[in-house]
Amino acid sequence: MKKAFLLLLITIQIQTFGQSIFLENVSIIDVVNNQILDSKTIEIKEGIIYKIHNDNYTITPNDTLINLKGKYAIPGLIDSHTHIEHSAYWSETSKYNPPRENLLDLLRHAVYGGLTTIREMACDVRVIGELSRAAKLNLIPSPNIYYPSLFAGPRFFEDPRADAGARGEIAGKISWFRGIDDTTDLPNAIAQAKGNSSHALKLYALLNAEQIKTIVQEAHNQNLKVWSHAYTQYAKPSEIMASGVDGVSHAPLLLYELNKKPDYSNYPEDDTLLQNVFKAMKANNVSFDPTLFVYNHVPKRQDRSKVAKTITQKAHEAGVRIIAGTDSISAYKEEKLPFIHKEINFYANACDFSNMEALKTATINAAITLGINNETGSVEENKKANIIILDKNPLENISHTETIFFVIKDGIIFKDD
Repeated sequence: MKKAFLLLLITIQIQTFGQSIFLENVSIIDVVNNQILDSKTIEIKEGIIYKIHNDNYTITPNDTLINLKGKYAIPGLIDSHTHIEHSAYWSETSKYNPPRENLLDLLRHAVYGGLTTIREMACDVRVIGELSRAAKLNLIPSPNIYYPSLFAGPRFFEDPRADAGARGEIAGKISWFRGIDDTTDLPNAIAQAKGNSSHALKLYALLNAEQIKTIVQEAHNQNLKVWSHAYTQYAKPSEIMASGVDGVSHAPLLLYELNKKPDYSNYPEDDTLLQNVFKAMKANNVSFDPTLFVYNHVPKRQDRSKVAKTITQKAHEAGVRIIAGTDSISAYKEEKLPFIHKEINFYANACDFSNMEALKTATINAAITLGINNETGSVEENKKANIIILDKNPLENISHTETIFFVIKDGIIFKDD
């Protein structure tokens, strides 16, 4: 608890009620229309971007005016592939069951570092669901959290990670960790997942193409999105792309389209099969989170780093929607900022994205994938006030996303003192 108290001493959280905040003379990075809007004033009221003014606005004595001349406004960042509980562990013995204090410190670090939304990709929904509710109600400093229930073949749930996420229940036989076979009552299983407030299903491993297709159809019938690994042992990438899934993860997994023992050392000289997968992804509107950070950061995966970047570049060139996900979130005790800044840096500096394109992977593209682009992902009127104010222009250098002056999440200002 001592650490949490110290964090409160060195940070400021400002929330206003019944009044407007005016962010004056700021340059807005417009990720929808790919432009900069200079010298604008953003009016925030009750957590919403109420109006973007050119001039001629009225400020009352109760309003807050912040002059941001020379600064830049970008949308709050979205990490589309996080694992909150794994990232918050403080020792090997608690790796999959971190103390709540650690979870709160991690989420506080994330929001002060520019993350206003995260897509959690596998979790104990009893833990993450409670944090998601607290974040949505702004009871804790945290990004807003979206999370799935995980479906996989029954044998997957022999993995100790699943037991940790089930804690007190039987992994594979509960709504958020469900083992799927040909006897599963899918409408009921998906309804139970929806009933635990999951925002989507995640398909992990040991599922065949027909099972995936049936799951996707029923999930969409029940208005749940489906996110999948790009390879599930029993279904090739092309089969997964044809199933109707909304998004897939992990760039190197696409190499399983070529064979079951892929060469991670090089991108194939004949990439016809991969190009066909990219075309299917674009045609079927499948979002792709390559998770480049984890292939650069984790030693046992670094042999896949080069090919992951090439696959990402080729997918981008083919018109696939790329979304930024770290397969982690941050090393909150060791680093100043969450890993999302490094992830988007890879796109600009290793995959031939423009700085605007890289920024879009963690803003509007990610919001579209989550189905929340009508409320966040860009700095526009009538959307949530999820905004980062930067000291420097990220279109000049993508690393300038790290020059955070302050962050606004749901209209609340988070600023280092």
